[in-house]
Amino acid sequence: MSLKIEVARRQLGMATHLYLHDLDPVSVHCLANAACELIEFYAKKFSGRAILSLATLAPNTDFTKLRELQRQYWIAFKHATEQGKPGQERDDDQLLKHFTDEKNDLTLVIGWADYHRATGTIPIEAQVQQAWYFALHPEKHASPELAQKIFPDLRTKTRAEQKRALNECIEAARTQKTMVASETERRPLVLDWEF
Repeated sequence: MSLKIEVARRQLGMATHLYLHDLDPVSVHCLANAACELIEFYAKKFSGRAILSLATLAPNTDFTKLRELQRQYWIAFKHATEQGKPGQERDDDQLLKHFTDEKNDLTLVIGWADYHRATGTIPIEAQVQQAWYFALHPEKHASPELAQKIFPDLRTKTRAEQKRALNECIEAARTQKTMVASETERRPLVLDWEF
């Protein structure tokens, strides 16, 4: 396996750890998007497709718009100046005023889905977060029924209640047969430095 895949895994793992503990959504976003940029290549290399081209997303999905939504804040976070215009400061204040932890939901789904396509495995935290995301956004998946069964009435809850339900479901899933499934990566989210 490429060490770049391992780098992406570490970025996704730390981003997810911070996200699940409601810590620093800006760092979550930067780590997750950096991982997405790396792992998309390997998803295409090893499986032929990345998540932003899959038919399992809702029909008529505008993949260009989806990618733009995924990365607009990350671009603002990492660039002080306009691309191609050295010295011209970017004016991202209006955009950044709208940044919330919710902007991390989709980025983590995309990153972990591509990691799964590249490696064939995915941590239980990511499996549950994907179901949770599609329970919140059933219009974004062609078959959201299972997600809505796992997380009934999730859309009626506050964000704090939604995240609590996510964490509770992750803990419950750790004790089930899901943890021994061949697709479940059993390494912790946060890994030691050595590869």
